[in-house]
Amino acid sequence: VTFHTISQSFAMEDKMKYIIPIIILSFVLLSCSKEDEKKSATTELEGTWKSACYTNSDNTSAIVTPTFAGNVLTITGEKHSDTSCATDYRLREESHTFSMGDAGKFSLTIGTIKRTPQSSTAVTAYNSASKCSANDWELNTAKDCTEADGDQGDTYYCFYQLSGNTLYVNCDSSTYPTSVDTSKASDTFTKQ
Repeated sequence: VTFHTISQSFAMEDKMKYIIPIIILSFVLLSCSKEDEKKSATTELEGTWKSACYTNSDNTSAIVTPTFAGNVLTITGEKHSDTSCATDYRLREESHTFSMGDAGKFSLTIGTIKRTPQSSTAVTAYNSASKCSANDWELNTAKDCTEADGDQGDTYYCFYQLSGNTLYVNCDSSTYPTSVDTSKASDTFTKQ
């Protein structure tokens, strides 16, 4: 080993002193960038959103209110027995976890589901059908329907689009949708 070889080795070590921190810094910045993207996406969804009253094909109506908080998505679904959301029929309350994906995407893992009949008609219908394996439904009393619905733990893939204070969402059980129908009232929510 000659002095020249040693000096070259030291020169390479000096360069490595600068190269290694630059490489590490690059990885840190890239990983922070990805985390920042996910955090900003979560931040833009954070809060409570609400659909307008919309009419279903059976001439009932509904209002859906999703709330994003941390990694929890709660969804309140009001069903009304008229077409103008004036007469309460039942309340459905869901609590799920979600994880942000690439831009405009999140996945949703089904958690718990509760139902509350809000009219005597709903109570009668629920008891007759043994809704959620129960036949002792009472007015304005919630029951856990998680097991009966059978979806707990299932994953849904959602695509969303934001336009000002309006959120459009489309979810699918097998793959991420690539678009959302912005004219569909049941998929359109306004920031509250």
